[in-house]
Amino acid sequence: MQGFNPWKKRIVTLTLTGTLLANPILVQAKLGDQVLKYKMEHEDVKVLQEHLVNLNFLDLEETTSYYGEQTLNAVKEFQRFNGLNPDGIFGPETYEALKRIIELEPLVYNRLLKEGVEGEDVKALQERLKILGLLDIDECTTYFGSQTRQAVIDFQSLYGIKVDGIAGQETIEAINEAIKGNRRKVAPKASRGSSRNTSLGEKIVATAKKYIGTPYVYGGASPKGFDCSGFTQYVYKQCGINISRSSSTQANDGVKVGRDELQVGDLIIFTGTRSSTPGHTGIYIGNGKFIHSSSGKARGVTITDLDSSYYKKRFLYGRRLF
Repeated sequence: MQGFNPWKKRIVTLTLTGTLLANPILVQAKLGDQVLKYKMEHEDVKVLQEHLVNLNFLDLEETTSYYGEQTLNAVKEFQRFNGLNPDGIFGPETYEALKRIIELEPLVYNRLLKEGVEGEDVKALQERLKILGLLDIDECTTYFGSQTRQAVIDFQSLYGIKVDGIAGQETIEAINEAIKGNRRKVAPKASRGSSRNTSLGEKIVATAKKYIGTPYVYGGASPKGFDCSGFTQYVYKQCGINISRSSSTQANDGVKVGRDELQVGDLIIFTGTRSSTPGHTGIYIGNGKFIHSSSGKARGVTITDLDSSYYKKRFLYGRRLF
């Protein structure tokens, strides 16, 4: 066959392959074209994480192309929020739910929205704040009440806007950008809004209480026996939250909160018996009490009052993990 050169064909193929590798954007599918699962590595994971971060389902300092546990749990939470099966797989149904949010008609600024005003534009504002996890109401209304004002304040604080509780043009435009994933938060926030956190906090406490009476074992991290940080790590893991192992490193997990800011499910940090540095951990259960694995008289998992003479003077701070 005259003119046929198999080496020429191979060179063309290799050249084309090299071009694609050098320009991965040519072969990268748009978000939604690829099913994303736990432990996958794909550039679309980074795009997914960006949206989940902006919608307050995911708390990451830097997005990656790896679909790890944090992304898995964030996708599950997003699925629950949207009435989907929480299997943690970013497939067609989950993509469509995300797409509906991203492609929402943008809010239009016509007037200042502040406490006391009414109108359909207030309802539209509430719907967006609810999507962003900042407003916890069953049904959106046309009235701008105190809950809506607080949600606007929270949004402004998170996105670096003048905090006044009034939805003016800058706030409206920022909300539109945040929902599309084009605006990043400037202040840290853990996961979703307050009532969703409360629900998870109650689950954490209920899980912790299952192990009351479990003996204290130095280095223990299972229901056969716990030390203090082994207990907190184990309980949080049962609820989908991964934290470090030792009391000294747990003291840096999550976001620091003061005693008057403690919420049910928060991690609590105390000093050690003979030092001023972190040396003991527990979980706040509300009403000024916490649950922990004690090496003292109780010798195991027990509930203690924060104002007890021993722990009151050793309390350092809380850590919000969700």
